[in-house]
Amino acid sequence: MKSQVNCPLCSNEASKIREVSEVLDISCPSCGDFKITQECLEDLPSERKLLPQLMKVSAFTRYRTINKEPVATLFISDPYDYSEGFTIQQIVDQFPSLAERKLKVMQNLNQLSEYFGQKLSFDSKDYAVFFPEVKDEHPCLMMIQTLIDEGLIMCDVKFPTQITVTDKGSSISISEATSVPSQVPKTQVIEGPELNKLKGLHPRVLEMSQEPFRDGYFRPAVLDTYLALDNDVRIKSKLDLYGSALMQKAFSEKAPILKIKDGSAQMGAMWLFSGSTMSIRNVLAHDHSIIPSEQEALEQLFFASMLFRKLDLAVNVDAEKLITEISQITFNLDGKYDLNKEKIREYLNQSKEFVDRQLHVICFEKILTLIKSMYFGDQNFGIKLILTYNDMIFNHITNDDHIDLIITIYKAAGDTYPSHSAMDLIKDNFSAITKSFRIFQERLLSNTEVFNELLNRIWLKDAFFTLIIKYSDVEFMRELLTEIVDKKIVLAKRDLDLLSGNLNDIGRNDFDDLTKKVAKMNQ
Repeated sequence: MKSQVNCPLCSNEASKIREVSEVLDISCPSCGDFKITQECLEDLPSERKLLPQLMKVSAFTRYRTINKEPVATLFISDPYDYSEGFTIQQIVDQFPSLAERKLKVMQNLNQLSEYFGQKLSFDSKDYAVFFPEVKDEHPCLMMIQTLIDEGLIMCDVKFPTQITVTDKGSSISISEATSVPSQVPKTQVIEGPELNKLKGLHPRVLEMSQEPFRDGYFRPAVLDTYLALDNDVRIKSKLDLYGSALMQKAFSEKAPILKIKDGSAQMGAMWLFSGSTMSIRNVLAHDHSIIPSEQEALEQLFFASMLFRKLDLAVNVDAEKLITEISQITFNLDGKYDLNKEKIREYLNQSKEFVDRQLHVICFEKILTLIKSMYFGDQNFGIKLILTYNDMIFNHITNDDHIDLIITIYKAAGDTYPSHSAMDLIKDNFSAITKSFRIFQERLLSNTEVFNELLNRIWLKDAFFTLIIKYSDVEFMRELLTEIVDKKIVLAKRDLDLLSGNLNDIGRNDFDDLTKKVAKMNQ
């Protein structure tokens, strides 16, 4: 018989479906469906060390519910051979890495989507869908922002929100998401400072702490990380201050240099950053007798990771003004002189003083608008800008942005009146923007569907085949042609005919064997 209870994992109102012997069936809108033993239900409140970790268990049970996996039964002690039985501690210990969690979140969203383009509504009761480590809005928003940056979803970064899975997001296969075990091993012995304990940390934290942590030097691993945090705040805020004074000035509630949000969120950030300096950085820097244990070091590194992610989202108020001004610029895309084209160059020069992701992304979007013009005058100007400012921009744009750039350059070179700047880049095998070209090549060779999608976006297929055959390096061309010959990439008859014809006309002998095989396929 169904009755209302408070969920033992999230405390929200849930339904107790039935109670059989010592096991209760729970259905919770936040945590999904799960079973819990009477012993676990009674002992859980006294297990203080586990209570802050229950969000991980919620994510585990919600994932299994969404993906129609067998209902898990939660134990406080060893479940022995109980079917689908897991202890709370086992689930907590085996919480997935960040990379694995991203796949699982996308699997959740794909399973919840009844049709392509559906808007899925989420509020604070749905945190578990996003695999946060704690019951807090921020890690969920960070996950959402990451998925947006990678082009997998579209939505506003807030709660409540409505999420739409993109074409790229919906193409993430079930095998990718389920390759991560959703069941937890019964036992696992962990000895020594293993690097897998650092999975999911912010890249800057890994950069500073991974090597010393691996060697068991926990004190320098933590101290170097917090010194780097201090340095990065100083660079982003452009303040010549250090420590607590820097943090309180940079994140000031009333006159912030680095803006998080208005009101309490801004003040909270100020105290978080300032407190980290006073209670961790200063203590370790001034008292050499303090040596954190492995567990203490891990906790301090994960706290630093959260601060680095907050710093990523913070916007320098001067950079914010630039973002507004650049956003308002429009161009006359006619290939002729335009005052705004010179204005964007001025803004790009000013933008070099800042490290704000949002600023550099809007700069890239404006440059790409010029390269996408139908006129080679605009295209040449835009390509010159990207070559000048790519060091500033390329650390902040997504892989899809890199691919869009390469596609646009191929189109500019293949037009009736080709851009000489685009042609020079292609002839030089994109050596000036190697990162973008490598990302494009990897995506192009990934599978048939993606190859044909990119080919259709380039549109000028004959010109594209001519350009890659003439100017691409031998290694790439051999890999591409081998994929086609082995039918791992399948071309439409007309496209195969274009490719074969260009191979024969151009006559490069460094992959002549594959040219003959393509010609035979075409026959």
